[in-house]
Amino acid sequence: MRRLAAVLCIAASALVGACSPKVVGGYYVEDGKVYWTAGIDSSPPVVADADAESFHKLSNGYARDKSHAYYRGAQIPGADAATFDWLNYGWAKDRNHIWAGTLPLSNDPDHFVPINSDLAKDGRSVYCKDREISDDPAHFEILRFSPDDRNLDYAKDIHTAYYRCEAIAGANAATFRRLNDSVFNYAVDDQRAYYQDRAIVGADPHTFRVLYDTANEGCAADAQHAYRWDTVIPNVDPHDFPSGKPVTGCDATQVTFGP
Repeated sequence: MRRLAAVLCIAASALVGACSPKVVGGYYVEDGKVYWTAGIDSSPPVVADADAESFHKLSNGYARDKSHAYYRGAQIPGADAATFDWLNYGWAKDRNHIWAGTLPLSNDPDHFVPINSDLAKDGRSVYCKDREISDDPAHFEILRFSPDDRNLDYAKDIHTAYYRCEAIAGANAATFRRLNDSVFNYAVDDQRAYYQDRAIVGADPHTFRVLYDTANEGCAADAQHAYRWDTVIPNVDPHDFPSGKPVTGCDATQVTFGP
């Protein structure tokens, strides 16, 4: 019943601003103990070894007391509680490390800079969420199709091109560029055309172009073939496309045009 009362108190505190026990986000303190709850939980676990008197909730599941730091109720081994603080997005820092949950991500906290909600870099590496993806932060860049492009799926450094943090096998980073800013991402280098992270078999990167892209469809063509996503549309010859008419879509058998 005590645990259930604590959970009900979470809802009540949103309306009246105070109740007992004290509720602090995903953590709450009751009878000298600290509890973590990820939601409605009639029996939330005690946060082991937490000091209720000095306990301080931060953000994104992080917290600290006078001796330890915590992530979602778990103690973070090796964290320096005196300097521990939430940094941004899913990361936290102390004087020695950047932390991704309970994992040490970087030992260069003075130079760690978030790029967006997934990517960050320090003086030695580039990171995606909780792992290192590049050892070339000096040349790492997100590839934008236009200045107001909000699709950040493609990136590259001097050696490697990436799609959503994964290296694109065989891509030539020196010539790699994206072709559109849609959900259905296309890119080329000097050897291949790509749909998302996959090379499009047989496509000519020098004549490859995006025909149409929306939230539901991706259509492209090179000099010899038309493609739906990364698959050739059989019996469709780009030489037969009507001049001056906009592409309005495609499916497995055809490319359609407007007036």
